Amino acid sequence: MGKKLRLIETDCGVIGGGFAGCSAALELAAAGKKVDFFVKGEFAEDCNSCLTAGGLTAVPIVNDAPLGSDSIEKHVKDTLDAGKGLNNKQVVQFCAEHFFPDVIQWLVGKGVKFDKSEKGYEFDLHKEGGHSENRIFHSKDRTGAEIMRVLGNLVRKHRNITVHEKHTAIDLVTNESRCSGFYALDVENDYVKAVSCKGVFVATGGLGKVFSHTSNKDFATGDGFAMCYRAGLPLANMEFIQFHPSVFYDPSMVQETERRFLLTEALRGAGAIIKAGKDSREDCILKYDPRGSKATRDVVARAEDVEMRELGVKHLWLDCTKIPKKVLKNDFRNSYEFCFAKGIDLAKEPVPIVYAVHYANGGVVTDSSGATTLKNCYVVGETAYTGLHGATRLASNSAPECILFGRAAAKHFVEHGKAKNVKIPEWDEDNASAIKDKTVLDYYWDTIRMTMTSQCGISRNKANMVTAKNILKQLGKEVNDFYWKYRLCSDFLEIRNIIEVANIILDSALFREESRASHFREDFPKQDDKRFKGLTLVKKGQKPRISKI
Repeated sequence: MGKKLRLIETDCGVIGGGFAGCSAALELAAAGKKVDFFVKGEFAEDCNSCLTAGGLTAVPIVNDAPLGSDSIEKHVKDTLDAGKGLNNKQVVQFCAEHFFPDVIQWLVGKGVKFDKSEKGYEFDLHKEGGHSENRIFHSKDRTGAEIMRVLGNLVRKHRNITVHEKHTAIDLVTNESRCSGFYALDVENDYVKAVSCKGVFVATGGLGKVFSHTSNKDFATGDGFAMCYRAGLPLANMEFIQFHPSVFYDPSMVQETERRFLLTEALRGAGAIIKAGKDSREDCILKYDPRGSKATRDVVARAEDVEMRELGVKHLWLDCTKIPKKVLKNDFRNSYEFCFAKGIDLAKEPVPIVYAVHYANGGVVTDSSGATTLKNCYVVGETAYTGLHGATRLASNSAPECILFGRAAAKHFVEHGKAKNVKIPEWDEDNASAIKDKTVLDYYWDTIRMTMTSQCGISRNKANMVTAKNILKQLGKEVNDFYWKYRLCSDFLEIRNIIEVANIILDSALFREESRASHFREDFPKQDDKRFKGLTLVKKGQKPRISKI
């Protein structure tokens, strides 16, 4: 036991190994900072960034001017339209201007291979729901895997970066208004490490596993949201959970809690439509929006929910038969091959789909450099709320946001981070007992997730959400007692976090008594700009409130 490394002292601690974490780590390391990089599973594989199918949004700039009929102004308008009045316009403008030079060109310079075009502009560009132009850079429909291949290799090879795999962050260590490090559980060796650092970068990704059905990987348990909340940081717009409209419906799934395969939004951008029946020829989303299946995700997912409930069916159909087979097999190879392995030829027949939790529009409040109100603590990626997305995310805006703000946070720390390492105490669990019966963990896990799915899903009302709060209140007491009584394990830490995040979402959703974008209240079906045109802020020890954008 004495030989175990219980204290790590470093310049920067990065928690999370996706686009945001890798971008921050590489930028920090390039500036000569010593970086210790912590991931929950296998690095470069066990993250949602790997699953990015559609691509990255950016208005291409050629000879100092936007390509063709596209413009920065159009990208801004599309993003604001999707966000339903809650975006920070300055942040949207900043992102639209910087996504191409500081993300796309940076990635190309690092070696990322986006698909090329056979004529005209150098790169092939897709169009997705809510976009007015083709501006999605992609690598087939496995863009995330390609980017993580490149960034992952660069991180592993950099002499200033030490990667710690299979480590689960527990909590941030704070001293008044400063963050001096964090604790992390070394899962394989079963002990806790104290990490003392001058700068902490939280890039832990999403919260899909708070719900039963999600497109996210198993590691998306809202860890960063929960840790930052416990540290006293404010979170904004946590009620705005985005459901992806087209994930594969598999009636043979033994585990309904498994990650569902995502059929990229770009398929609908290329001409696919959603139908109520397998043999129908009509786009059933046209009843709800003139854009039909090309509408934004919040519109499409809600329309799907209404259709399925009215028809009493468990799924709808995505018809891709109008897309040439050559395009399907080339541009959408991952989706085509997955469906073909399931006995479905996308070029000849529709595929069964359902919506599933995909993305958290809200998050920990940061400025344009990823900095928080807790000095030396930066939050980037899906865990952060920068103001870009508003009430719903425009497709493919989040991937470049991760990279842009990951780099921006690192640059800010390099320029302003002058703190000294503060030695933090080693983790003390001498009085804790070993867990003898882990079946109770399965009970906690299933109860929390089923409660959120049934009582706070795509359609919400006060009665259901109050019921959920009451269920989670009792469960929360048991989870808290469990935390102080037993030795930690990664499964329990995830349970502790998903119940924390579930309560934050419920508090936010109960407070916002209106319907807006991806937040739909059956008891308040209209948008209310007089009372709720602002950010829903939730902070530990305080009641939720609406704040100006």
